[in-house]
Amino acid sequence: MNGAPELTTHILIAALLTIILAGTGLGMKHRHRFSRQLTDDPGQRPRFYRDSIVGAWVLAAFVPLIAFESADLSIADLGWAWPSGDGLDYLLAAYMLVMTLVGGLRARHRMRRGEMIPARARIAVIVPRTPHERRLAVALAVTAGITEEAVYRGLLIAAGTQIYDLPLPLVAMASLALFVAAHAYQGRKGMVGIAALGALFTIIYLVSGSLLLAIMVHVWQDLVALLLIPAHVGVPETTNGADTQPAAKTTGQAQDEPAATTDGEPPQPAPRLVVRSAVPD
Repeated sequence: MNGAPELTTHILIAALLTIILAGTGLGMKHRHRFSRQLTDDPGQRPRFYRDSIVGAWVLAAFVPLIAFESADLSIADLGWAWPSGDGLDYLLAAYMLVMTLVGGLRARHRMRRGEMIPARARIAVIVPRTPHERRLAVALAVTAGITEEAVYRGLLIAAGTQIYDLPLPLVAMASLALFVAAHAYQGRKGMVGIAALGALFTIIYLVSGSLLLAIMVHVWQDLVALLLIPAHVGVPETTNGADTQPAAKTTGQAQDEPAATTDGEPPQPAPRLVVRSAVPD
């Protein structure tokens, strides 16, 4: 690889990391204001979905740009290949799909009985209420699953091992740390859940050598989080997206907790600068 493409590759990688970290900082700084905006004006929720989708694809655009500039990266290196984990990868993915559905159904049942789940309270403001919002939420879940896996699992791990010749365990942990940092505005408890999900996505990717199963599990996680579990206890569907929050049995956390993504799904969004989920997770 000659000097010019090599320099361009390093610049693009540095720019990508800068955007991720900047989005993390903005998300932490504005998370309370962001939550209040969606609570006070539910009409902002569709805009949040659209901004998150656009921001996630902008971030994912670095994947083909860096791959094109770097002679050290192949399509297979970036994870775009069929799974090759001798069946273990499929079993792990199937287990995750089933457990995600079971967990979602249990959470739905608990909330229908009148119990507010603290983790749900943290993301209530971004959960869709209307048919239009649910359609956008599906698009966001698919977007987050594809783009986050392509960036955090595919590109960053490949760049670390193939371009910078770093050990795979170190690179995998670093990419996971960035994935968690991008969701730091969810708070410490939220980050624990994100770390667990991110670790599972990473394991599926490394075992299979492919992004496909990780994307499928990630999208499913976000869909369950956004669509299966209600936003609030006993809240009927609305046509205008307005929130009504009846009294609920909580387990230690208020219902007006700062907003968070579900991911485990849309992009680390902050107002006017959205670089991820994820959702879901």
